[in-house]
Amino acid sequence: MTSGALARLAFWARGMTAIQDARMEWPGFSYTEPEWARMRVLAAPIGAARYQLFTMVNAAIFIAIAALGIFCVFLPMATLLFPVPAETSALKFSLLLAACAFLIIGLGLPVSLRLSSMLVASKEIRVGLVAEAGDEALAAKVSWQINRIMLVMCGLLVPGILLFITYNIDAGPIIATLKWVAIVLMGISTTVGALRRKRS
Repeated sequence: MTSGALARLAFWARGMTAIQDARMEWPGFSYTEPEWARMRVLAAPIGAARYQLFTMVNAAIFIAIAALGIFCVFLPMATLLFPVPAETSALKFSLLLAACAFLIIGLGLPVSLRLSSMLVASKEIRVGLVAEAGDEALAAKVSWQINRIMLVMCGLLVPGILLFITYNIDAGPIIATLKWVAIVLMGISTTVGALRRKRS
């Protein structure tokens, strides 16, 4: 495993172990006990300030890639495919936006992670990271988890929300109730996590 790939895995591990330390979970990203133990070893050389810098650099790079995708891919394609906006099909427009989101996130996120870890990982961090058997499998698992969430978001969430907005669909009391249930559950999860962290 290259030092760059190991550094990316270490920064990812730093973020995930911070979530676990807060007694919270990130849906779709679960790991075995040996994997958690390995991620803690990988995250050890990365301090809080360095990780904060990584997140800011990564966000800046990804936003730049997203803007490039919108202005260089989405807008030209929309202009080519839908020359008359008033006659544009809501379904076709939603599918184009979902496809572009898939492209931007699918390519942009790995690129931003690669560039940000390359820019932020110091020589000391790279020296402190030693590859072990199983690291490639763990990195592949992380990559699959990211791609899976991306598929769900771009394949269902983005076009679904756009179609609801475009057609002004009345979701009814069921969706409204689910929305408030989700808000309450998020509040409870955050509160419980904060209390557990305070006690620990």
